Amino acid sequence: MTKLKTLDQLRAEKERAETQLAQEQHKLEHLENRKKYLEKGERTKRTHRLCNLGGTIESLAPEVKDLTRTEMTELMEHIFSLSEVQRAVRHMAIIHIKQANKEKELKANGTISSECHAD
Repeated sequence: MTKLKTLDQLRAEKERAETQLAQEQHKLEHLENRKKYLEKGERTKRTHRLCNLGGTIESLAPEVKDLTRTEMTELMEHIFSLSEVQRAVRHMAIIHIKQANKEKELKANGTISSECHAD
C-alpha cells in the first residue's frame, strides 16, 4: 500500500522542483550566452584576418582601392586562374601545412609553449 503525501510535503517537493527548474534554466541561458560569445569571437577573428588580407592587397597594389566589389572579384578570378599563381598558392599551402605539423609535433614534445604566434 502506498503512503499518501501530506499537503506540506507536496508543497515542499513542488518548491524544490521549481528551484531546480530555475537553476537548469539559468544554466541553459549561461550556455547559450557562452555559445554566442564564442561564435562572435570566431567572427571577430575572421573579420580581423580578412581586413589584414585586404590591407596587404591594397599595400601591394594601391590601385585596387577604387575597384568595386565586382571588379575586384573579376580581378581575383583572373589572377587565381593563372597557372603560375595556382602553383604558388599550392606551394605556400604545402609549406604552411608542413610548418603547422612541425609546430604540433614540437608542442606535443613540450619543446615550445602552446601560445600561438601566428599573424
